[in-house]
Amino acid sequence: MKKLSTPSRFILIIIGGLFVSEMISMSFIGAIDHDSYLLLSIIDSTLMVLLATPLLYYFSLRPLLQVISEREAEITQRKQIESQLRIQTKALETAANGVVVTDKEGKILWANQAFARMTGYSLEEVVGKKPDFLNSGTHDSEFFKRLWGTILAGDVWYGEVTNRRKNGDLCIDEQTITPVFNSAGEIENFIAIQQDITDRKRDEIALRESEEKFRTFVDWTYDWEAWLDPEERIVYTSPSCGRITGFSHDEFIRDADLLIRIVHPEDRKLYQDHQDLVHNEMVGPLSTEFRIIAKDGHERWIEHNCRPLYGRDNRYLGRRVSNRDITERKNAEKTIKEREQKEHILTTTIHSMQMDIARDLHDTVGQNISYLRMKLDHLSGMNSLRDDEMLADLKRMSEVANDSYDLIRGTLAVLQSENSADLARLFSRYASQIEERSSFKVSFSSKGVPSQFSAKRMRQLFYIYREALNNIEKHAEASEVSIELAWNHDHLSLNISDNGCGFDTMNNIKRGGSYGLKFMQDRVDLLDGELILETSLGVGTKLKINVPLG
Repeated sequence: MKKLSTPSRFILIIIGGLFVSEMISMSFIGAIDHDSYLLLSIIDSTLMVLLATPLLYYFSLRPLLQVISEREAEITQRKQIESQLRIQTKALETAANGVVVTDKEGKILWANQAFARMTGYSLEEVVGKKPDFLNSGTHDSEFFKRLWGTILAGDVWYGEVTNRRKNGDLCIDEQTITPVFNSAGEIENFIAIQQDITDRKRDEIALRESEEKFRTFVDWTYDWEAWLDPEERIVYTSPSCGRITGFSHDEFIRDADLLIRIVHPEDRKLYQDHQDLVHNEMVGPLSTEFRIIAKDGHERWIEHNCRPLYGRDNRYLGRRVSNRDITERKNAEKTIKEREQKEHILTTTIHSMQMDIARDLHDTVGQNISYLRMKLDHLSGMNSLRDDEMLADLKRMSEVANDSYDLIRGTLAVLQSENSADLARLFSRYASQIEERSSFKVSFSSKGVPSQFSAKRMRQLFYIYREALNNIEKHAEASEVSIELAWNHDHLSLNISDNGCGFDTMNNIKRGGSYGLKFMQDRVDLLDGELILETSLGVGTKLKINVPLG
């Protein structure tokens, strides 16, 4: 049987109510014995109103008012829903993220403008199509199989998808796909929300590569690098800490006091004073040296350098520390210092021995030769000696005595010399001695600042100098001899020239007269120097000797 509509029910209720009211009213009038029509009409109307009004209100007007109220509430609710839907639709259309609504098979029913911007496709091009046109080929079939398996099971899928835009560029989207159920609990639609994270992923990759480069660079530094935060806690320490201290990176991170404990007890106060300074973030770069006790018990020297660290916002981040193992350098310095002390003792001892030898030579051999010279000179000057051969022998003996005497005096001067500044005095004095007994005039000059020159090298150079002057005295027949001693920044030059007869070097060698030159060259070689000889017959000879300093 067909159910009546609400208006039909109202009409039937009104008619029924009027009918019942009229029946009751007429029954009441029929019971009254009265002939006045007006009175009966008034009674009928009054009874009709009194009986019909409650019936009409209860059975008709009250339900009608309820229906009207319900309809007004429904209309108000519908308007609110429509307004909310308009707001939500507008929000979805203008959202920065792409939003796509599909049916259960994945066909696109609706998409917003952000989706169009992200993909490069217009909305007209995508509606009614499955999103396969975005497939970049990056993901395999198993990826999409798992995706569809998740959402068809009624679960939300979240992940990253690499899509291909209309222009062919790849983009990485962060997607959330949510199933929508109907009133029967069946999946009816899918809503996909996607965000373009291509730039973010690129930045993440760049950051990861940068971090890898930084970590690779820092981890493979030979020195022990560390980062201490403002509270002096170790944030990072390079693996070199294990090579230097024997303790691993993790041990330093776990134990905040380990760094203090391994400092040598005698250097702990120095290190603590240094730490007190670096607590002030305004303090700039600092350096110090201290010892540590490594895990194996050995003592190691550390060269410690640290400087403040600031972020891009000038926020103080702590201090960067660089620790270098300088144990070998310290040991070498100690060895050098000990060797220098030994050399000083040895030099002092040798000098003392030289002075003793000099005194002995002066007091014995020197005195004897001096006495011999005096007697030979006396005998040579006696008129009673007429034997020419004896006079010649005495003259030769006197020359030998003079040479020996000059040798002893020169040797004494060298032995008594204490520094390189004495070299010019020694050479000048010997030149004066040669000039006194010879027929030529000697000019001596010295220029430059004397540099370090050992006594041993001084003796070798003096022997060369003495040999050169003796050769001039014996063979050159010169009237003038010039001597220059020049101190240069890296070598010492000795220049000796005369205006004598010169000589033929080839014939001189053939006659066996080159022993003096050979001895001089041998001594120059011992000094790692060079000997340059220039000579011309009838012009003179120039001898230049260069000896390196040091």
